[in-house]
Amino acid sequence: MDKSLKELQKLLNKAMRDIPDKVPKIIEVEGLAFIKKNFRDQGFNTGSRVVKWEARKTVDSNRRDITRYRTNRRGRRGSLNKYGRQIEGRALLVGHKTGGNKLINSFRARRTKHIVRFYTYKSYAEFHNEGAGHLPARPFMKPSRYLNNKIANKLTRTLDNRFNR
Repeated sequence: MDKSLKELQKLLNKAMRDIPDKVPKIIEVEGLAFIKKNFRDQGFNTGSRVVKWEARKTVDSNRRDITRYRTNRRGRRGSLNKYGRQIEGRALLVGHKTGGNKLINSFRARRTKHIVRFYTYKSYAEFHNEGAGHLPARPFMKPSRYLNNKIANKLTRTLDNRFNR
């Protein structure tokens, strides 16, 4: 009995030394994966559902379709113009002819012993995330129950693996 208590105490001490080092790394990995998932889903995951981002503007101030050529025939739609071909099938918040994923791939995390900070070096990311003037808000980086649950589950699995050895 005394031997098993000493082993348990050793195991707990080892876990207390190892876990604080692993927590920031887990938060970093899960946080970056969450941001990229929001881009793939083209919406923000709140925990209960994905709130889709507002679609790209396809009509001008006169309510004419800006993605197609106009025709002089009644009832016929024109073919796609250059802008229409560029945005057809392209995800939101990705560039055209630039590799496309510059904003997605610009996210980084800086971690210390107690804090993990997510940042990007793209100055326009804030405007897309929060919205500004004529730009609609397309959030990809803000607090979420979904992210908190993912981190909690990962920490639980890490602790379970540590104690089941």
